[in-house]
Parts: sequence; C-alpha cells; structure tokens
Amino acid sequence: MRIPGIIVPIVSILALFALAGCGSSSDQPTPPPGGSFTNSALNGTYVVSFSGYDTSNGYGSYFSVLGSVTANGSGGFTNGTIDIDDPALGSALRSNYAFTHLPTSGTYNVTSDGRGTGNISVSINGTNVQFGLDFVLTSNSHGAITRFDSYGSGSGAIDLQSANLAQSSLAGSYAFGFNGVDSTVVNSLSTVGAFTLDGNGQITAGQQDFGDNGNSRGLRNLPISGSVLVGVPGSSQLTTSAFGFGTLHFDVWAIDSTHLKFIETDSVGYMEGDAISSTGHTSFPSGPLVLALSGEDVSEGPFAAGGLLMSNGTSQITSGLEDINDQGIVAEAPSVTGSLSSSGPRTVLTLNGIYNGILTNNTLGAASYTFAAYPYDGGAFLLEADNGAGSTFGISGGNLYVQSATSIEASQGYGLNLSGVNGNGEVDSIAQFTTSGSTMSGLYDANNLGYLVTGANLGTGSYSINPNGRGSLSFPSMQVNANSYIPALNSTLYVLDSSTALLLETDSSQLSIGTIQLQNPSSGSSMTQLSTVRPRFTIVNPVLSAHGSAHLKR
Repeated sequence: MRIPGIIVPIVSILALFALAGCGSSSDQPTPPPGGSFTNSALNGTYVVSFSGYDTSNGYGSYFSVLGSVTANGSGGFTNGTIDIDDPALGSALRSNYAFTHLPTSGTYNVTSDGRGTGNISVSINGTNVQFGLDFVLTSNSHGAITRFDSYGSGSGAIDLQSANLAQSSLAGSYAFGFNGVDSTVVNSLSTVGAFTLDGNGQITAGQQDFGDNGNSRGLRNLPISGSVLVGVPGSSQLTTSAFGFGTLHFDVWAIDSTHLKFIETDSVGYMEGDAISSTGHTSFPSGPLVLALSGEDVSEGPFAAGGLLMSNGTSQITSGLEDINDQGIVAEAPSVTGSLSSSGPRTVLTLNGIYNGILTNNTLGAASYTFAAYPYDGGAFLLEADNGAGSTFGISGGNLYVQSATSIEASQGYGLNLSGVNGNGEVDSIAQFTTSGSTMSGLYDANNLGYLVTGANLGTGSYSINPNGRGSLSFPSMQVNANSYIPALNSTLYVLDSSTALLLETDSSQLSIGTIQLQNPSSGSSMTQLSTVRPRFTIVNPVLSAHGSAHLKR
C-alpha cells in the first residue's frame, strides 16, 4: 500500500504556479532533447541523497533520505539500502521518526539530454513507501536529483561510489556540515565542525559548533570524540559536551575517501550532510571566494544570499559584495569587509556590511555577523555563531567556495538544480540547457510541494558574466498548459570554476539557491562542492500535527 499525502493549497498570488488545476505535463510542443546520454550512463553503485519537506496523510515535516543503489545500466535500481529521517512519515505510520537499513529497489530512465526520472521503494511495517525521482546528470558519476512526487519535495545529489574502501583510506582530516531539525521536530538544528581520523576510524582531534533554533550559546567551539567506520552503511558516533546532545549516532555512506555522507539515526535530532577532506587545506582559504548563505530572518521568513569575497587567508576579508533575496525583497550590499581569527581547524569569521535576513518594515539593513568556519579542500562550511535568537539576528549558514575562474565554457550543455520556497511551499527544480553565445535554451522540470511540471520549454534565456565572475542568468515566463504557467526566472550568477556556477534567484515571487554545472557524458569526474550547496530554509519551522492522529488510507 502507498502512503497517501496531501497537496498544500496555494496561499499566495506569488506562488510559482498560477494554476486553475495542477497539470503534470505540458500541452505545448517542446523540442526533442539533444545529447548523448542513455540509461547506460548510470551503471554501478551510487550514493543517493536528498532532503526537503514531506507531507504524509495530513502531516508535514522536514525529511531526508540517504543510501546507495546499484544501477544496472538498463533502467533498474537493485541491491539498495537507504535510511530515512521523516517525522511526518513516522507520525503517519505511528512509528519512530528515523528508519534505517531499508532494502530498496526501483527504476530509472535517462533522456539524451541527461535529464531522468525514476523511483525507489521501501517497505516499512508492511506499508509500501515510494519516492519519485527527477534528476539531471552532468557525467556518469554525478548528477543533481530532486524528489518528484505528490507527497513532498527536496533536492540532493547522486554520486558514483568508489568500490571496497578500506578503513585505513579514510585516515586524515575532514570538515563537516549537517542540517535538519532537533528532537522537537519544529526547530532547525545545524552543526559544523572538523575531525581527524586515525587508520582505525577513531577521532583523534576535533571541534564542533551547533546552532539550535538560532541559539549558539554554550554550543560553540566544542571538542569532539568518537569514530567514523566504513561499512554498508558505515557508522559514526560524535560526542561533545553540548548540553542536551551528548553522543550523536549516524549512518555513513562513503562516496570516496574524500567525501562522506551522514544521516542521523537517533532521536536527539534528525540531520544529514557532508564531510569533505580537509587534509590539504586546514587553514582558511585565501584569494577570491564565492559566498552562499541561506536561513531564516527575524520574522521567521526564508532568505538566501550569495556574494564574492576577497580573503588574505590570515586576518582579513579585504573587500566583497553580497546579494540577498529575503522573502522576495532583493537587495545588494555593495561593500563587505571582515576579519578572521583561526585556531586549529576553526576560524571565527566576522563579515561587516552584509544583510543576513533582517526584515523590518519591509526594509533590509546591513550589519556585522559572526560565523564559525571550517575549511575543506575547495571551500569552508559556515554556521552563524552570534546567538541568533536575539532580536537583531537571523539564523543562517552555508558555504564559502574557492573561486578558480571568472567565466564558464560557452556553447555547452549544462545541468541546473534550484531549491527554494514560494507562497505554495518548497519548490525544487531540475533543468538542462545549452548555451549559444549569450543565449540559452532547454527543458525544465519542477516540483512545488506536489504540483509537478515536466518537460516545460525554457524558451530563449540569456546570461552575462562580469570580469569578477558575477553575472546574471534569466529565462522568460513559460506557458505549461492552457491553465498554468511558470513566471520568469531571474538569478544572479557567481562562477566557481570554468564548469560550475552558483545561482541565487532574485525574483519577488520566489527565492531559491542552487547550481549549474557543465555536462560531460563520458567524464568520470565529479565535484564534491556541489553536494554542499544546500538551502537551510527548507528546514525552518516545519508544521507537524499531533503524533498518532493519522488515519492511513488503504
């Protein structure tokens, strides 16, 4: 039996879809996709992860899914095992909120442009639970993935897994960033930190910061101990002196020896995220950096921000700028500076002159904010650490990325993934487009918390990039069918390298953050940074009904 969900009604004229009915296919003709991807592009064992917002039989909450599946190259997922953190599903099933080591299987189909659809199914106490999938591949080893069904929405990644990793191969230093909700399941919970593993998987040194519903008092710069062990899945215990947390338990899937995925398996909280090697870069990065932030403003509304910073690596952010979309209010902070103070793997980063979700009388004001920063190879995890429960602070976190180029390759195919919110709730988007000069064209799929659109024609879009790597990317409004349309998509673009850029949506009707990445069907390479571009506003203030009051439809 399938767990039925509910569709959240449109509550704002600013919703993504102006629908008289919710169509799941396009009535207008769309061009056939081009490219050289086939089902054989997925062949091997892949780590699959996605998180967002779930609705199950009248319940709503944050959810996350993490596990591995074997793609057979011809459209089938076999031999899979996944974990699920999902208070809404647990309430509907009158069960615990964390489900571990669930056997799974499913199907998939890849179109020639790299977009694909599929599903994975599990059985929980005799009830069949299925997740629809929508994705775009950038190579045979990496893709962006979204949940694509009527019962929730979320974004994540699919990554080819290295075979037979030995425990000793994980020896070294890692930085990590996890997001989710605490045991109340209505308060956001995030943590960033670093640990060093010996050849037996024991943590020999480490530090950690928490943000629990915006509060970081007594939760900063904590020593951690524990272990990270390989397996199918592996396991981890992280122990700090943080009051109320103690030892946190996780299952772990290793993509390779440089990139680990974690999902919490206890009832202390429900978090998932990434740990990335920092053996080669334990100090704060220097040079040009791309900033990505998201979270909750003081009125408990969502915001996202992007920007460019210049770091001397030791003491100062010498210059920078920031763009923000706070509940549809778009602004630019044109003059950002800051200071750095490092101790071991942890850096206290203070940014001056940025917007961080302050929303007062529909105006934004720049101020100074402090973050805990933990570097990894290619960037750093960030978490606000200035007691965000105060009346002048938001709740934010994100990433810094080392910028190695200021332009992307022209006349190429790109995969796009955006995750955000509008008046209808969470929205997650997958697209594939091809650039030609300064214009773009392609196809677009979207899930607006159960309102599904597939194969919408993006029309002719345009992009431009300034010498510093900051630019714009826009697509016109799109007619989906006779009764629905998708408004224009406008975003600010920040180049990370010659094949990758961060996107911040700058529309008043919707805010989102995500990436574009160059497609190379025959490439075996992947970019671990992409999996860390996760908006945090998807976990802010989820609504959960009283436990145990669901009535399952059979």
